[in-house]
Amino acid sequence: MGFWNILMYLAWGLSAIMLAWMVVDAFMVSSQYDEEYLMSSREGGEDDVVHGVHLEEENP
Repeated sequence: MGFWNILMYLAWGLSAIMLAWMVVDAFMVSSQYDEEYLMSSREGGEDDVVHGVHLEEENP
């Protein structure tokens, strides 16, 4: 088995890992936020809270 064949299999393996990661992340995001929030195009709203922290607040 040549260098290019090994490199090809590594690339396919990496792409499969990345696909699995994206699918798991999509399920995690959809379970944390409701569809209405994800589909909204609001920007700068007062009620924008991410994980209990207001977006306007800065961490020291």
